[in-house]
Amino acid sequence: MKYPFLLLALLLALAPVLPVSAQVVGQSASAVPGGAPSVPALRFDLTRPEMRTAYREASARLDGALAGIVAAPVAEANFANTVLAQEKAVGDYVRAMIPLVFNAHVSPDKGVRMTAQAIDKVMNRRFVELGQRQDLYERAEAAAAKGEKLDDADQKLLDKTIRDYRDSGFGLTPEQRTRLKAISTKLSDLSSRFEININESKDWLEVDDAGLEGLPADYKASLEQTPEGKYKVGLDYPSYVPFMRYAKNSELRKALNHKYENRAMPENLPILKEGLELRREMAQLLGYQDYPTMALKDRMAKTPQRVADFLTRLTGKVRDRAKAELAAVLEVKRRDDPSATELGDHERGYYARILREEKYSYDAEEVRQYFPVDRVVSGVLGVYQRILGVTFHEVAGGPVWHPDVRLFEIVDTRSGKFIGHFYLDLYPREGKYTHAAAFPLLMGREIPGGYDQTAAAMVANFPKAIPDKPALLPHAEVETFFHEFGHLMHQTLTKARHMSFSGTSVALDFVEAPSQMLENFAWEREVLDEISGRWDTGEKLPEDLFQKMTAARRFNEGVSTLGQIAMASADMALHALVPADPSAEFNRVVAEITGMPQAPGGNSAASFGHLMGGYGAG
Repeated sequence: MKYPFLLLALLLALAPVLPVSAQVVGQSASAVPGGAPSVPALRFDLTRPEMRTAYREASARLDGALAGIVAAPVAEANFANTVLAQEKAVGDYVRAMIPLVFNAHVSPDKGVRMTAQAIDKVMNRRFVELGQRQDLYERAEAAAAKGEKLDDADQKLLDKTIRDYRDSGFGLTPEQRTRLKAISTKLSDLSSRFEININESKDWLEVDDAGLEGLPADYKASLEQTPEGKYKVGLDYPSYVPFMRYAKNSELRKALNHKYENRAMPENLPILKEGLELRREMAQLLGYQDYPTMALKDRMAKTPQRVADFLTRLTGKVRDRAKAELAAVLEVKRRDDPSATELGDHERGYYARILREEKYSYDAEEVRQYFPVDRVVSGVLGVYQRILGVTFHEVAGGPVWHPDVRLFEIVDTRSGKFIGHFYLDLYPREGKYTHAAAFPLLMGREIPGGYDQTAAAMVANFPKAIPDKPALLPHAEVETFFHEFGHLMHQTLTKARHMSFSGTSVALDFVEAPSQMLENFAWEREVLDEISGRWDTGEKLPEDLFQKMTAARRFNEGVSTLGQIAMASADMALHALVPADPSAEFNRVVAEITGMPQAPGGNSAASFGHLMGGYGAG
């Protein structure tokens, strides 16, 4: 999962959420036992002027609530009338804003996306300003000084509020605080722009029939054609990944890979460079050696040295295996080129696929026939309903942002009590978020008499259906579905008292752990029986295919693990060193750790969203 954009107000107690998205929220809906599914209190049909009005109204409500907090004398400040009141005021604001900004990632209307991006920019600046308010800080400190006896949940909120206010610059000189505010505002803008450039990046490779040699027939049928009759191979996952694995023409694979490695170029490299420099300056203003030291202090790893030690240990455990795996793939290439001494970026996936098929008699395309999307969705939802004790009802005619989107209600199975909603937006389209992620829409919290409704959206880019054949998922995407759906459940089934700790608002180096465990259901025989069904016959995944798939599960795992270590190491290196050429340093670190030289002219750092998003520096 990826957090869509970074509210730098994460440094503040005023930022109870990681980067999210927003729309106008009405009164909470509730399920009627035995009745029709409820409709979430969300709207995605607002015009651009209505979106701006919704933002202004939410901002005015926030201003009014905060004015009420600071109207009381500092001496009267306590947990309830200051810290808790602020948590509620900002929570109301966030629940109103999230769906508005969410449009930046999913709306089919570019104008709406641009308006959402503008609102996101202004909102992020607003959070930075709130974190600099002396009047709110003084009252929070006064409340903490009261020494009230609080339970664990309230004490955690109080501690976080004070800690984040201090990290936002209180204790610095006025000049330093002014500079810190400017840095935070600029970083917020840069982070949003970095992701927007990735989402809006659009390029493709034009090929003729001969250029598609080796690819499955349904892949060809899924491609858009030019007026001249050529096929457009895009950079979205359903187009890019199969082409790199199956296309026989090496030069075309090389050309497509070059385009893929240069998404969001040249716009994002200057953004990345400036962002790294500003993060270092911000950390040093606050008294930290560098940005990784600041970022990791509130995460499980705690220090850059512990991260480095972990990555070094892990590298030592997998490097020899990765080298052996690459050597085996290179031998396959030597059948075509006996003099070959290395594998290019555009060759590893192609020759690895051939080796896997030969070694395990495993054909991923054959397995894919057993996983039509609708069957997988139905099956995965069934699994989660049983293990979590919830029931899902699909909601027809509810508020959605695109006709492909499906909406579901969540109900507690035992009590029949309504919990919340989730959305599934599974197929690629222009301007949409380009990977797979779960976005919170309505974050949970306790309210008088109960718990606020929750809502979240899974956004993915699975292969689309073609004429006379449904959309089919590679098993790797089935695993992705289990993973991301785990995030949906984490976000919607939360019982946290305060929104600051709701759902996936946990330590960033823990947030993936639940989903990484849950994705293993995709390898259980009993589960596969439930979620598989050949698209044309309904036959379950045969036992021989299951055995082949299981045998091939760890194929090239050393290479893939080393690749993840390299990306993490490059991220840490960029933030610690702040090099003059981030792309060159990124490529250098990746090549050094993996032993695989990066393709000349490649700038994958420009489209590595985590670098400027919430996961940066660990």
